[in-house]
Amino acid sequence: MKSLTKKQKAVFDIIKDYFAVKGQPPTIREILETCPKYNLKIKSTRSIYQYLLRLQEKGFIERTNRKRGIRLAGKRDNAFLSVPIYGSTNAGLPTIFAEQYIEGYLKISKNIIGNKNVFAVQVSGDSMDLSIVNQKKIEDGDFIIVEPDYKNYQDGDKLLVVIDGLATVKLFKQLDNGNIGLFPESSNSKHKPIYITEADEYVINGRVVDVFKNYQREYQV
Repeated sequence: MKSLTKKQKAVFDIIKDYFAVKGQPPTIREILETCPKYNLKIKSTRSIYQYLLRLQEKGFIERTNRKRGIRLAGKRDNAFLSVPIYGSTNAGLPTIFAEQYIEGYLKISKNIIGNKNVFAVQVSGDSMDLSIVNQKKIEDGDFIIVEPDYKNYQDGDKLLVVIDGLATVKLFKQLDNGNIGLFPESSNSKHKPIYITEADEYVINGRVVDVFKNYQREYQV
């Protein structure tokens, strides 16, 4: 399978994210309307058609003549994972993270996340709206995909952290004397860093490995 250009990957991300959240592929018009969310400047459906043609030629999608005739190439139902959505996390101050309750599922191709053990959390707030994972910002209402088994945390990783039973997603930095800094990446200056020492009660629940843009507030349970 051939590699994608940056813009081709962005169009492909729109398709897979739309499918994961809404359970069906987008139309060409819906792809065009969604481009600004992915910092993609495309002004015509004709241009979208050309990107879809390239994705098809490179083996990433298959197409039919139907209105929603886009599908991820070679995918069957058993090639998808139902990723559980656990509660929500606040991208500002920490909020309740109800890990024991599954609130819904995202349907995600195994080709996107492989065999990783992951779960999803819906973000609330704007303290990470300038943070980018896989060329996508973490904005209010989006779903972050978290890999809990990843433990080799590096400066710059976006982590889901539970502090005194409350959860937040922030940029991780290792400070002196074993201390940890959790930093917002926000267009809103009201958000401040959170500093943690070894004496504090906290749990790092995993690293954010992907972001799925939210096309609707509701999702199927």
